[in-house]
Amino acid sequence: MKFNNRGDDNSVYRLLSLLQTRLPYQVKELKRIRKQVYLVITDYNWLILKEFPSYKKLKIQEAFTNSLHYEGFQATYRFFSFDQDPIIIDNRIYGCIEYIPGSLKPFSYGEKESRQAALALLEQYYECTEKLVDAYRYVLPHFNIYEKWTERSKQFKANLPVAAPFIKKELLQELTSWIDWTLYQLEKEKANLANEKKVILHGDVAHHNFIRGINGHLYLIDFDLISIGPRSMDYLQFANRILPIIGWSHSQLQKMNLLQPFLHERSFLIGLAFPTDILREWNRLIRQNKMENDLAREHVVELTEQQFSKRRKFVYKMMKLTD
Repeated sequence: MKFNNRGDDNSVYRLLSLLQTRLPYQVKELKRIRKQVYLVITDYNWLILKEFPSYKKLKIQEAFTNSLHYEGFQATYRFFSFDQDPIIIDNRIYGCIEYIPGSLKPFSYGEKESRQAALALLEQYYECTEKLVDAYRYVLPHFNIYEKWTERSKQFKANLPVAAPFIKKELLQELTSWIDWTLYQLEKEKANLANEKKVILHGDVAHHNFIRGINGHLYLIDFDLISIGPRSMDYLQFANRILPIIGWSHSQLQKMNLLQPFLHERSFLIGLAFPTDILREWNRLIRQNKMENDLAREHVVELTEQQFSKRRKFVYKMMKLTD
């Protein structure tokens, strides 16, 4: 057996040794994919070994993925169930997840067909999780976009003494006005959002959480951020992630059948005006103490400035549509 590691050799050796005693297969190789995520190659199959923040969160995800399969949603992984306790090293708790072999071409939102396929898969996921809401009502958090974005906005404004010198003054003034307008309008939509039909949201519909399998099927992975809320909240995040790719085109959004009903909802249109991507990246950059990293900082500056005129036009159109 061997390991391919970037980090603490001792802890990885111990992890490998423990896996050898706990898995019913011979471990041939252990490869670190990223921090606290490993590929486990055995003589029978491949697995993903992933750290979880707590035993409770691990068991919730094990139960949830089992529930998805039981209700007919097969486009995701299952967990490997240990007869005894999970893998624990230095108080770190790991779960073993079925490995899904991906195609040579990674999934991307850059192609129209891929965006449509992701939306279709999400809709299948919601059709399934709508049935699971009652079972997980007291287990999962309930999503509140107003609270989430209010906190993100407060953090961004607290970070402005550090970030502002790198953001053009006129852009920053517009961003601040959009933030304030969105939160003011969203607060008035609380009752409408509370009355929408609930599902179990995925919570992170970034492109890297979709895998195109070698069999050609699309899979949804990573349920770290699941919560209970209206499906429009995931679709809103999806729209926010693809808007820079489609040039901030409202007409392109309208061509996506599964998004069409939400483009007539006031709360959805309000949410499309919020610069959530810009706030998220500035907050992350400063939280991770990377302001002195020229490459990382310039990436966020570019994200802020690129297509700004197109974003401005789009935001003002959303504001007009909500009048």
